[in-house]
Amino acid sequence: MRRVVVTLFAACAALAMPGAAWAQAPAPAPAPAPAAPAAPAAVPDQMPFDVPYGASITADRAAQVVAAAVAEAKKSPRNWKLAISVVDPNGDLVYFYRMDQTQIASVGISQGKARTAARFRRPSQLFFNVMQTPAGGYASTLDPTLVASPGGFPLVESGKIIGAIGCSGATGDQDAVACKAGADTVK
Repeated sequence: MRRVVVTLFAACAALAMPGAAWAQAPAPAPAPAPAAPAAPAAVPDQMPFDVPYGASITADRAAQVVAAAVAEAKKSPRNWKLAISVVDPNGDLVYFYRMDQTQIASVGISQGKARTAARFRRPSQLFFNVMQTPAGGYASTLDPTLVASPGGFPLVESGKIIGAIGCSGATGDQDAVACKAGADTVK
């Protein structure tokens, strides 16, 4: 009996030893120190989109700009139905044209694209591009009237912004093609 007890005790002790060794595993190595933050991007000396504002576009000149955009939208086989707005440098409406059967919502959108291009002195497409990036969420906080969609272009004559044109009714890229044709008539 004594042999059985001693054998049983020895077997239990043998099983308990590896468990005690596992319980005393070394502590994990400390995490490496965080890397130093990357240096901030260099600040440019020149301000981007620094185009001065000029005298407002006239209604007659705006009608010519819109006529070029309409001609581009009607090129065969396109037949794009657009609302086209021309605004002054402040973003206030100077001229508006809505092609037959244009969706109603495009009226306000075209004005918003033109207003965005005039007030921010850059094409509305750039805000669309920024909004597509992970950090682009801030753009919508800049101005509650900002329209981040292709189809708004500043009108620059003799190096000064005299207004902007905005088109809406087709896809954003189609709006931009027609609007660019109108904007290109101003030099």
